[in-house]
Amino acid sequence: TKAGEDFKAALEQSQTTASVTASGPALLPKDQAMLDQLKNLDGDEFQAKYILLQTEAHKQALALFSTYAQSGEDPALKEFAKKTLPTLRMHEE
Repeated sequence: TKAGEDFKAALEQSQTTASVTASGPALLPKDQAMLDQLKNLDGDEFQAKYILLQTEAHKQALALFSTYAQSGEDPALKEFAKKTLPTLRMHEE
């Protein structure tokens, strides 16, 4: 995605030692828990839970990007957060 490409470019310009691999990081425990909640659901139950979890994840992403755009330490990543926020806000609507 464009956001993924922009993030990689920001990482290359940043002062962080973090890296992004093709396969990405392992799931965080909270993310695995979200997937586990969906595993045994189907039909309308799956759809309702999926929408709820995606909405919660999007709110968390908005909070993270908003905070970093205001007070992030790395200039390149802070700029990426600022640039990405309008798209995240648009997706919220």
